[in-house]
Amino acid sequence: MTYYLAYGMNTDLMGMAQRCPAAKSLGKVVLHNHKLAFRHFCDIEYKKGHSMECALWTITDQCERSLDRLEGYPDYYLKKEVDVEFQGRKIKAMIYYMADHYAPSLPSEYYFQTVMEGYKCHNMHLKALYKAIDEVAIAQNIEVFN
Repeated sequence: MTYYLAYGMNTDLMGMAQRCPAAKSLGKVVLHNHKLAFRHFCDIEYKKGHSMECALWTITDQCERSLDRLEGYPDYYLKKEVDVEFQGRKIKAMIYYMADHYAPSLPSEYYFQTVMEGYKCHNMHLKALYKAIDEVAIAQNIEVFN
């Protein structure tokens, strides 16, 4: 079993049940020194002093291969191990991040709604999603679909 951190559409319980039936959600955890960004899809940025919530899963090797295909690994997303605290102890978890530094851009409304649903399922704060959307909107001087 591998610990996996999700912060985008893989926070959604129903979607993960279809993609990775053997995956088990363990709830939310906090990833320090990173923040959420939108580059059409969710991405993470290393940002000292920031933190973000993620959904923690246990996944099998088969689940990871399925997620690799979904995330376009190693061309679109790469992965790394990060330290997080879970149930009072430090663990290593795998997380995906975009391979190239794509320009910030808004997600589709459908994608955003899917991510919101996943955040609600894991009792994660929606303010991180809205803040990431607002950062794109401000940078590009555009209106968003809040």
